[in-house]
Amino acid sequence: RDLSYLIHDHSKYLLLQKYIDNLDEEILKEVFIFDYFLAKNTNEIKIGFRFIFQDTKSTVTESKVNDIMNVIIQNSFKIRGVNIPGIDKTNSVV
Repeated sequence: RDLSYLIHDHSKYLLLQKYIDNLDEEILKEVFIFDYFLAKNTNEIKIGFRFIFQDTKSTVTESKVNDIMNVIIQNSFKIRGVNIPGIDKTNSVV
């Protein structure tokens, strides 16, 4: 799965990165940045993270992945100045 973030406050990038780096989900095997752009005129960052899921004990289901992604999304929104274009903060997101 991919999430593309828009960070309005450049200083919040490290908070988001720290949160994502410290994710501890059993079926989340890898997270990496696949896209990064700093808009110098607005000082906004656009960054894309890829989340790779795998389970050696059972099949990874869409439901399991959605549950984890929803937690990641909701916690990301708790960081002021961080948005995910196309995803509503108040509703079920995935």
